[in-house]
Order: sequence, then structure tokens, then C-alpha cells
Amino acid sequence: MSHPRTVAIIQARMGSSRFPRKVLADLAGRPVIWHLITRLKRCKRVHEVVVATSHEPEDDDLARYVNGLGSRVVRGSESNVLQRLLKAARETAAQIIVRVTGDAPLVDPDSVDAEVEGIVNHVADFCIYEQGVPDINEGFEAFTMAALLKLESEAANDAVAQEHTCTYFKQHPDFVKTVHLPVREELRYKGARLSVDTPSDLRFLSTLHERLSAEAGMIEVRQVVQLLNREPELTAINVSVVQKAAHAKSRTAFIRCDASKEIGLGHLVRCLALADALRDEQGFGVTFVTRCSEIAAKMVAENGHRHIELKQSSDSWEQLEALLLSRKPDVLVLDVREDLPRTRLESLRDSTSLLVVDIDDVEEKRLACDLSFNPPAPQYAHLDWTGMRGRYFTGWEWVLLRRQFHVAHLQKTTALKAPTAQPRLLVTMGGSDPAGMTLKAARALREVRGDFHAIFVLGAAFHHEAAFAATMEEAPFSFEVRRSVADMASLMASVDAALACFSVTAYELAAIGVPAIFLSLSADHLESSNTFVGAGIGVSLGLHNEVEESHIASAVTEILVDNSRRLRMTQNALSLADGLGGTRIAEQIAQTLEPRTYLTIRKT
Repeated sequence: MSHPRTVAIIQARMGSSRFPRKVLADLAGRPVIWHLITRLKRCKRVHEVVVATSHEPEDDDLARYVNGLGSRVVRGSESNVLQRLLKAARETAAQIIVRVTGDAPLVDPDSVDAEVEGIVNHVADFCIYEQGVPDINEGFEAFTMAALLKLESEAANDAVAQEHTCTYFKQHPDFVKTVHLPVREELRYKGARLSVDTPSDLRFLSTLHERLSAEAGMIEVRQVVQLLNREPELTAINVSVVQKAAHAKSRTAFIRCDASKEIGLGHLVRCLALADALRDEQGFGVTFVTRCSEIAAKMVAENGHRHIELKQSSDSWEQLEALLLSRKPDVLVLDVREDLPRTRLESLRDSTSLLVVDIDDVEEKRLACDLSFNPPAPQYAHLDWTGMRGRYFTGWEWVLLRRQFHVAHLQKTTALKAPTAQPRLLVTMGGSDPAGMTLKAARALREVRGDFHAIFVLGAAFHHEAAFAATMEEAPFSFEVRRSVADMASLMASVDAALACFSVTAYELAAIGVPAIFLSLSADHLESSNTFVGAGIGVSLGLHNEVEESHIASAVTEILVDNSRRLRMTQNALSLADGLGGTRIAEQIAQTLEPRTYLTIRKT
């Protein structure tokens, strides 16, 4: 007797709101979708593997790639996954369907075959592994064409049936005959995510390939379980990523900020921290809106978010208003200084259901916002908040930092760095250093007494390369140069003190307990640095163009020779900043919109 025709249908789109184009993202040298197709072709009970995607133009690249692999592509509705699945099943004459989500690149061929056998052997219509038992497998279920046709005829208008076919079967256990298979012992593991919803997930899966020395498509899922049992700390790479519930509404946020060589990268860096928290921890899709900037476009893309550039020839606010009215996001985050009239923002709020969030802002428009989050700067104590329509939050707990700084903070609090014979001094003046403070610092360090090692960090938009190289010729101290450092937190955790431009960097240093000496670009930054001085965690030398190089040298000498002072400064800083501001702000945003829910099933 011939085996029923079984087709694995991969549901995949390029338009994921949380991680656009993820199905073509690189994993161990191959696109994610390649892994799925390759692994499913190893199934003994699957006759054909097809990809079901949408008719949308943004899915053209996916269709071309899959066709290039010699696999069939079926295109249908983007929003109605049930209809897309039905179309693919009919066109392939499927009798049994293995529905596979397009973000599960480690799908296990043996487990897929077992589900198909379960349907055949038990004359069932739906087969899943037993619930409540830890199972590392993700992203696939098997069912019959008869079950799918019954869903079409009796539940086609149900939102869960349309978007999460198999979730409907699970929520209605008597709808079709279901068989539950036992989870093999070698696949039992709880606490690991093998799907790709965010760049963090992709990093985790890439790490698994590296640790197992596995070529693309060759990982055995049981080997993953063995590895994670040996090294459970690997799951920390994407442990913060959550999924919303099947019934939860997808949320989107627009973030308006800017970055360039002229104004620096601080606003963009902290907004990326918030964007990652909104996406990874709250399930938001995030789009950045910036002025034309090559560095901004590059950084946003590297973090896996969408990006829209404003036209230089038109009014930026008018363009933003038009985008908001056409795209209808749930949230607008403002981290930009444009002297926007308060009345104009209030008019937008009154005409839409938009939640408006303001970051670190002393301008009048903050009073028209629903939420305002501010660092512990003295300026905010003097502001008049009368008439604000929403709520404002000020303090160390709302400082926006990338998650790597929270991880480094925890490590530092459990193991303080012992003083070294040759202290290490970090010199960092921001992503662009428009005033060339790195050059001034380099000259000043020539006068520092005692032995030390300097680490100069040159940001992604640093544009004083020639002058810096000339300044460092025959420097009387040992030094190294780092460019565009990705893991800044680990580097900061390795030093004894820092000489820095007061900016977002100051708060990053505080979260890791690094004693710091600050130069300020503006009077506003200088005033903010007083908080660090008052807390006993930093030294403020003043405006950069008013500080003598000899003054810098003296301050550096004093802090490097005084181990006990540095220890006090470290302990003070660690008690104030923990690097979780992004998590807290994302939670406040989500809770203001609606009670937070987590997901167990994803739409692909």
C-alpha cells in the first residue's frame, strides 16, 4: 500500500515586522530558508517541499531564491495564512501536510517523519508531541488535507484559524482526531529557542553551529540538547526574546532620531537599545525614521530594524506626519531636538490613537507626550511640567543602555576587578567626536606620570584619522587603538578608568562601575555631568575647549594612582545604574497600550 502523498509546506515571508527579511538572513553561510528546505528534503516520509509566501512585491526575492534551488513556490494571501496554506496544499495534491514555519531552521527530519507516521498508524487527522513535556523541537505540525478542508468549511472566519492553523486544532481538541506522540528522551530540553524572530535568535543559532563545528544544514538536534546540557549559559544569548500570544495584536513603533558625524551617534545608540527591547521583549515591529545618513542606515540595518530616510528638501515634521497617518503605528518615540511646537504634536495626538513617547527632552513638546523618560540630570528638576497630558519619569532606572551593559553590570557586581600594576585607561569620545577631543586627550596623556596603558576607541563616524595618527607618533606610553567596537561593555569592564566625552557613554561607564573623567561638548552636558560628580562616580573637567591639557593630565594621574578612590567610585556607580532602562521603558510603553501578553505561537 502506497504511503499518502505528504507535502512539507514552509510558510515564509520577507515582511516580518520584528526582523525584516529574516528568512534570507545568513546562518552558517546559508540563508535560513535554505536550512529549512535542505533539512526537510532529508525526511523519508515527505514527497515534496514547497514554500508558501505572499503575492507582495517584497517577497519576490524570496520566491526567486527558492526557485533557484529547484523548489516550488506557491504565492497567496499575506494576511490569511489559512488560504495560503490551502492553495499550496491543493496545487501539490497533498494528502498529508507538514506545516513548517519559515523561522525554524533546525527542524528535525526524524521528528517530522514520526508525526507523519503517527497520522497514518493511528488513522488520525492531526499529530503533535505530548504537551507539558520539555521538547526542544519548534515550528512544525502534521495534519491531513481532510482536517484542513474541515477548517475551511467550519472555521474560515475565525482569526486564530486564519493566522495560526494548528493553534485552532489545539484549542479545539475535539475538532479533529488528534494523536499525541511521546517526546524522545534525547530531545527533552526546556529553555532554548530554536526559531528566528530576532537577530539575537540568529546569533544563538550561529553560536550552536560554531560550538558544534557543524556545517550548514548538518546539525543534529540531539547534539544541540547535549551541548546545552553541558553549556546551559549559551541560552543567555536570546533568553530575553519573548513571543506574543496567538490572540495578541501585533504592535508597531516608529522611532524618530538622528545620527551623523556632526551631531554624533548617542541618540541613535540609545534608541537602538529601546528598539531592541521593544522587539525582543515586547514583540513590537520597529521602524526608524531619520534624516539622510549613511551611518544611521548602516547601524539600523545591522540591528535588524526597518529604516525610512526623510527627504532633505522637505519639512521633516510634515514628512513624519504623513508617514504616521499612512502607516498608522501604535507608538511614536521622539528623541530629536527640532523645537517642534507643542500644539502641532497635540493636534496629531488628538486626531489619532498614537501613543507618543519622549526621550531626554527639555523642549516644550514634551508636555504633549503620553510618556516622557529622562536621565537623572539636574536640568529636569528645574523644568515646569504643569499641563503635561501624560506621565514623566526621571532617574537612573530610566537610562537607556544596550543589554550588553546589564550583562556586564551583573558580572562586575559579582567580581570586582583587582588593581593592576599597569592601569588600563579607556579613551572614548563618542561615535563621531566632532570636536576632535580624542586628539586633545592623546596630547594630554603625554604628561601623565607613571606607567599605564591607553586604549583609544575610535567610533564608526570618527573623521580625524590622519591627525590622530600624527599625534600618536612616538607616544611615550603604551597604547592600542580599537575601531567601531561591537561589545563595548566587555571592553569597558576590562579597564581601570576612563577619559570620556560626557554623553551616553557616561551612563554606560556607570553601569559597569568604571571611574571616569569627563570633558563636555556643551553647557547642557556639563550640567548633566554634575550628577556624576555629586554621586562620587566621576570627575568633570569642564567644557572641552576651556580645559588645559595639563589639567587633563593631572586628573588622569590622580585617578590612576589612587586604587582606593577608584574602588569607592566603582561601588557607588554600581549601586546606581543597572543597564535595564530599555526593559523598563519598553514595559511601560506596552502596559500603557494594553496589559502585556506573551506568545506561544507565531505567525510566519
